[in-house]
Amino acid sequence: MRADVAIVGGGVAGLSTALHLARAGVDVMLLEGARIGAGATGTSAGVVAPQFVRTTPAKVVRRLGPDRGTALLRFVAQSGRHLFDMIDREGLACDARPTGFLAPAAGPGAAQRLGAVIEEWRAVRSDLRLLDATEVEQATGCRGYRAAIHDASGGAVDPLLLARGLADRAEQAGARLHEQSAVLAVEGRAGSWRLRTAGGEVLARTVILAANGGNAALRPELRGSVLPLPVCEVATEKLPADMRAAILPGGESMTDLETDVFSIRYAAGDRLVTAFPASDRLTHEAATAGVNARLATMLSIHRPLALDHVWQGTAWVNTDLLPRLVRVAEGLVAVQACNGRGLATNVLIGREVARCLGHLPGQPLLALEPPRRVSGFLIARHLPRLILAAGLATKKIRGAFVR
Repeated sequence: MRADVAIVGGGVAGLSTALHLARAGVDVMLLEGARIGAGATGTSAGVVAPQFVRTTPAKVVRRLGPDRGTALLRFVAQSGRHLFDMIDREGLACDARPTGFLAPAAGPGAAQRLGAVIEEWRAVRSDLRLLDATEVEQATGCRGYRAAIHDASGGAVDPLLLARGLADRAEQAGARLHEQSAVLAVEGRAGSWRLRTAGGEVLARTVILAANGGNAALRPELRGSVLPLPVCEVATEKLPADMRAAILPGGESMTDLETDVFSIRYAAGDRLVTAFPASDRLTHEAATAGVNARLATMLSIHRPLALDHVWQGTAWVNTDLLPRLVRVAEGLVAVQACNGRGLATNVLIGREVARCLGHLPGQPLLALEPPRRVSGFLIARHLPRLILAAGLATKKIRGAFVR
């Protein structure tokens, strides 16, 4: 088969790109190795967090320069509203909750640090405000935080339903979507790319790799360029009325700024979704015990909760924890790592890819970058998991002394 643009990967980045290109009149085909949303999208926590991970706007501008840095600030600042506007405009039934996002922090000086971050964002957005310790506890139902950033443009969605909704709209716009069509190789040169699958081949002038960590298996230029982070998410049973009234009473989603990253949001049926550091061999019983132990430490009110569902996957991160579009070769572009913020940014990336390819008007907010292998990858690939585990262990030790 032939296409002007072939996309590898049926997560939100690939589907949004397919939708934007199809609406622009481009002949586009998307190949997904399993089912739509089966990868990182479907294993996401569903938090919409239009913020950076472990960096600040000022650091981003210093790293990238004023032009590229400010453009990236605008990209992240727009990402939450772009997502919820698209959901509303397209009528996507995905349990969208545009109720805001909370990013709390503990430790001395938290209010000063977060206040400075809000000031650094001021040039491109005015939807952030600072909460003090009392306001944070009232807004989250959590203990121990000194301050928080309240981002009115954030919230939560059901990621799998979002992916399926985007797939429906992309097909309605004329994109051709093929599930159970794993791409085994991407070969060729500028202007003539061949995607090989078990059941046939696709010839395309342009290829977009949006298979998250799977990109590296398709092109040697991308091997060792992103780091894996195993993730485990759980959804509890419906919360008792007193817990529901105390925890996130305004319905926001929350991800803190601590090393061991505590995150909570609501899903349909007043169930609480939270992440839990875990191994691949986690049992349901171990997850239940571990999650409840962590919730008991963090929440101001807690009673043991059964887990309705446990799911595991892999998030992929760049070493600078910034969204990245990579020009692998002429006519071959890769969407590089979600950094735990993919639901907000990867839907907007679809528009940016279409702009980079010249199919939509407007100056792209993301520049195409060359591939960059992580120095010492064989060791560095373990760092995200080890850092998270070390943060959790430190909190356990600190909590033992406090008690």
